[in-house]
Amino acid sequence: MFRYRIPGANAPDTITYQFTGLDRRARIADGACRDMTNLTTDDAPCLSVRSGRHCQANYPGATLLLHKNGKSFLIHGTSALYDGKTVGSVTAGPKRAAVMNDWIFLWPDKAAFNTATEEFRSMEEETGRLFVAFTNSAITRQDGKTWPFQPGDGVTIAGCVQSYNNRTAVVQSVNGTTMTFYDNIFQYGRAGSTPNPNVHSWTESGAEFSRTVPALDFVCERDNRLWGVYGNHICCCKLGDGFNWNVFNGLATDAYDVTVGSDGAFTGISGYSSYILAFKEDCVHKLYGSKPSNFTVYTAHIPGVQAGCADTLQMYSNRLFYLSREGVMAFGGGIPEPVGAPLNRSYIRATAGMHHAKYYLSGVCDKGAEIVVFDTERGLWAREDHTEAVNFSSDGGTLWLLDAAGGLWKCGTEDTVEWEAVFGPFEAPSDRKRRGSRLSLILTAETGARLSVETRCDGQDWQMAWQGQAKRDDDTLKIPFLPVRGHGFSIRLRGTGSITLHAINRWFR
Repeated sequence: MFRYRIPGANAPDTITYQFTGLDRRARIADGACRDMTNLTTDDAPCLSVRSGRHCQANYPGATLLLHKNGKSFLIHGTSALYDGKTVGSVTAGPKRAAVMNDWIFLWPDKAAFNTATEEFRSMEEETGRLFVAFTNSAITRQDGKTWPFQPGDGVTIAGCVQSYNNRTAVVQSVNGTTMTFYDNIFQYGRAGSTPNPNVHSWTESGAEFSRTVPALDFVCERDNRLWGVYGNHICCCKLGDGFNWNVFNGLATDAYDVTVGSDGAFTGISGYSSYILAFKEDCVHKLYGSKPSNFTVYTAHIPGVQAGCADTLQMYSNRLFYLSREGVMAFGGGIPEPVGAPLNRSYIRATAGMHHAKYYLSGVCDKGAEIVVFDTERGLWAREDHTEAVNFSSDGGTLWLLDAAGGLWKCGTEDTVEWEAVFGPFEAPSDRKRRGSRLSLILTAETGARLSVETRCDGQDWQMAWQGQAKRDDDTLKIPFLPVRGHGFSIRLRGTGSITLHAINRWFR
């Protein structure tokens, strides 16, 4: 904010022409807005009206929105929709999703959808109790049915009388009713006993076989692996294979699982640079390495992700933004930088999206819901409206919003919006009271845009000073009002349509 004293009897006392966005702290710069609705920092240092939104469809009860290959993937109640078409069924309730290659993986359902083939299936497989024949390296079904597993799957075996064989083993090949594993992986008799040379095969009447996936609380993708957290575990799937989390062959492509010793539940997970960040509220576990044999976990005691705000984790320009209990943070690899102080809000829950250089945060607090936007390049905040978002999704240069009522909104449209900006109070530099006498606004507006100007002094009721309609694109509005003496002078602008505010001139007596 810059202030200039202009000499001359008819010159304004003060000109404000650097507008610095939303700031709800106790004392703010003259160019900051105490409150605002539907404004943007796109034209900073000018203040302008954001573009519109248009509701494309309604999906009451929808819990997830993302885009893949230019098409939307939506969870609506118990239906999974891809490009508007039902492709699968899920349980009702919130979802966690991660995208890897052509697959979209969903928790807690442990379901997966292939966007190329449109196959929707469970991530897990299980057979129930089977009558099977064992050799030292193979298992054959006796019911004549084929196995539901593939080479490379980590299969967990349970229910065998020969208890040594109740283990997880990696399938090497599948030929109809027979699965082959590594040589001598199975044994008849207890472990360490002398093998019976006459026993080349044996049967089990109640063996069960499954490929399982951990019940992840949060999940992300990095380096062609899915990473997740559950309980006090950090884990990842086999390289490039989101269906296998129990493959431990001592290879670089293996899955991985490690337990950490910190207190509290995990609150989110994200990839950053060359490592994984697994957040709790008061710390973050950083997992470094390129393969399971050199994965290493370090703990940093920094503000972590606030519980219920895992979806606020968003990356832009090598900075990771998220909501902590201390406010919005920007993590650049060391100590996170707080950037949310101007909001002056404590949110109960929140979600966020990144579109171009803008961080869109939808938070719910005791005052209700709101969408606020952080311009990461200018370091300024703006407030849009009271919408509570379930998800944001950016696709092909368009930002999409799924709200809590199920509305699917396309952002950046030409739809007209109503807006508001509150400035001040502009305080006197000394303890004497000053009397405001005249006000002028320098602005550009689309023809037909409407504007009203209200003023108040020292927290009294708002008084209408001027209202009207723009008659030309470039205009200077001279706003007369009855002089009122006081310490703090506030201005509220309201309007409909596109207006860009360039400067506010104020005269005092």
